Amino acid sequence: MDIDRAKLKYKINYNPVTFNFSNKTYENGSEVYSKYEYARANHWKCDKCDFRCTSFRKLKQHKVEQHSY
Repeated sequence: MDIDRAKLKYKINYNPVTFNFSNKTYENGSEVYSKYEYARANHWKCDKCDFRCTSFRKLKQHKVEQHSY
């Protein structure tokens, strides 16, 4: 499933999962995973502390709880 990044509302923190055919691993930004489920579980990343999560809702909640003043 390929997601068009231009249509994403919150694309600044989104890292799509790609498959590397040369070494048969899934890549998510600079991270490398052996299974798609692991890569999919970590494709939203906090820009302040590199916290990774599965959904934008969880990322938003993390930012409110951890980075609000």
